[in-house]
Amino acid sequence: MKQRISAANLSIALTLLLVVLSFGFGYRSYSQAERRVISDLNQALRHTVLQNEDLWLNTDTIHTYAKLQEVMGAPVSVSSSNRKFAEALSLQRLRDVSTLSLHILKKNDPSTVFNEIPAGYLASDTLIWLSTTADASGLTLSFRGYARCSTALLFSLSEQTIPALLLLAALIWGTFSFFYFRRRKPATEGNEQESIITFGNLSLSLPEACFYNERREKLKLTPMQYTLMEMFYLSSSHLLPKSDICQSLWPGKDNADETLYTLIRRLKPIVEGNSNLKITTDRGRAYGLEIG
Repeated sequence: MKQRISAANLSIALTLLLVVLSFGFGYRSYSQAERRVISDLNQALRHTVLQNEDLWLNTDTIHTYAKLQEVMGAPVSVSSSNRKFAEALSLQRLRDVSTLSLHILKKNDPSTVFNEIPAGYLASDTLIWLSTTADASGLTLSFRGYARCSTALLFSLSEQTIPALLLLAALIWGTFSFFYFRRRKPATEGNEQESIITFGNLSLSLPEACFYNERREKLKLTPMQYTLMEMFYLSSSHLLPKSDICQSLWPGKDNADETLYTLIRRLKPIVEGNSNLKITTDRGRAYGLEIG
């Protein structure tokens, strides 16, 4: 019984270990995918801003930025999909979900460059350009790339082969263990039932080598008393010839009658005080165990 429980616990522990390893490797791969997306956004942002510097950072455009800032009277932000930025992304799946944002601030403006990253998005680092033209001195342009990344998209970008194999192994092992121990359970319980013999309201547990009363209290017996009681229980008639008892308990001893008498005399009150059984004598030739 203890071996079966130990094997079952070991099987459960192994299954849980495989599950933990699967989620651990899966989370690590998922985090690596997030870092890949951010790295790709960074390189695409640098490439796009530098390649289009003549369009976004020329004098006329800077003047337009400054005028727009003056008219609005507040920091100006522009965010939209940008074809060149999307084409600069090396991860194909990000191209349809990417946007490029521009934030315009004046020098010493207390406003933050960018707000918090929206939920469900990953963002690049912020690329800042400070204008030094006479008409827009101190004008700050901040660029940032975004990608709307769902959990499913990040999973598709991550390497989940090892986590999937570990999870599959956990499912297979757990299923096998469940049916294996379930199939063995009835046979084990049957063996346990056979190892417990009940007569009257006293039970003999062979695995534990002890007797229990109806309150599940263990009887305190000497080794010799236990052996004699076990002989009574293992006998189908619960009747033992005196010669058989003496031969089993004191082999080689010529005359063990007095020793047996003393053993029976001391055993009787223990049995009768803890059960509905009694030890009887058949004309001095045999001893029996009966329900009183």
